[in-house]
Amino acid sequence: MAKEFIHTLLYLLGLHSARTQTSAAERAAVARHASGCKRLAEIGVFEGATTRVIADNMHPEAEFHGIDPFFKGRIGVCWNEFIARREARWGKHGSNIKFFHGFSFDAAKSISGDFDFIFIDGDHSLEGITKDWKDWSVRVQPGAIIALHDSVVPDFDPHRGSLGSVQYYESHIRHDDRFEVVEIVDSLAVLRRKQGA
Repeated sequence: MAKEFIHTLLYLLGLHSARTQTSAAERAAVARHASGCKRLAEIGVFEGATTRVIADNMHPEAEFHGIDPFFKGRIGVCWNEFIARREARWGKHGSNIKFFHGFSFDAAKSISGDFDFIFIDGDHSLEGITKDWKDWSVRVQPGAIIALHDSVVPDFDPHRGSLGSVQYYESHIRHDDRFEVVEIVDSLAVLRRKQGA
């Protein structure tokens, strides 16, 4: 807890950045594919670093849902959420972000409609990604993008091969006939839903 608080304090002083598990190359790819999109969702906000990248590149009048359970610590505060909301406020189109405080499977029931960009970086377990794929892949419009973090094993981190998200991508997602793989960047797989699929 003390470590999280100190990090938050240093963040507020401008000495720390919002933490992220995405690489600079992955964030650049996310920015490219989110560019101009009007209805977006991110599953797994963490401290909002990628949230801000998406918001800074989406259409100025876009609707963006940031979904995360934001687990609270011992004193009832989630410092990650505090930083994520701050990142959103400081971002270019931060006022367009709606945070959903809960699990992605609950958000799938509560948030209606389709999307033209979805970024999945949530539960990396086999069960978690299986549920996310079933719940959210059907919500992507034809021609739209779904990007999945930690789905490919990058050369610089072979240990990611043990993640359920990598295993499910290899066994199911990359063989899904509704989608075509348009880009692989480090551990990020970017797929586009085919027209008529």
